[in-house]
Amino acid sequence: MSFQTLDELRQTLVDLELVTPQQLRHAIDEVGGITRQPGPLLEALERQGVLTTYQLAKLQKGETDGLILGRYKLLYRNASGSFARVFRACSLDDGKMIGLKVLRQRWSSDPNYVKQFHREAEICQRLRHKNIVPIYDVGEDRGEHYLTMEFIEGGNLREFLKIRGQCSPIESAQCLLDMAEGLEYALSQGMTHRDFKLTNVL
Repeated sequence: MSFQTLDELRQTLVDLELVTPQQLRHAIDEVGGITRQPGPLLEALERQGVLTTYQLAKLQKGETDGLILGRYKLLYRNASGSFARVFRACSLDDGKMIGLKVLRQRWSSDPNYVKQFHREAEICQRLRHKNIVPIYDVGEDRGEHYLTMEFIEGGNLREFLKIRGQCSPIESAQCLLDMAEGLEYALSQGMTHRDFKLTNVL
């Protein structure tokens, strides 16, 4: 699919709630009279900070899947694993920034994995601990299964160690204690972490 006309693109952007009519008018003013092609308008929206590079790349290829999931606007891909992909996203209702984890397609076609994904997400929603990222919502949209969580600024422990090289003994001990406390609490609530690794520690 590709956008054949500027009008088609404009309607799609507004319908998907990727831009507001005011933002669209501002971008149109910037490119006004230059072209009737979709490309320059998309580039203007990206320059103005309305669209992210992730959104721009998809729209330039005429793709709209992977831009909106439920009531969330995907901004960019933050991480990717064998089981799921994690995006930075924002709520279309209140603009709140969140992390959005999407089950990979090869697992979303397996009813057992889907059931497990939703069950574990619902259990995690009940966990309340300072060392566990809170889960806000779990849902499904057009066959895509997802959960939303607090978005934590900064990288994971693996990235941190790659930059720092090493931590002091005190920092290492505190980090281990924080992880142990979070895992102990989760276990007390009947939940175990089955993929505990450096990239999953924020």
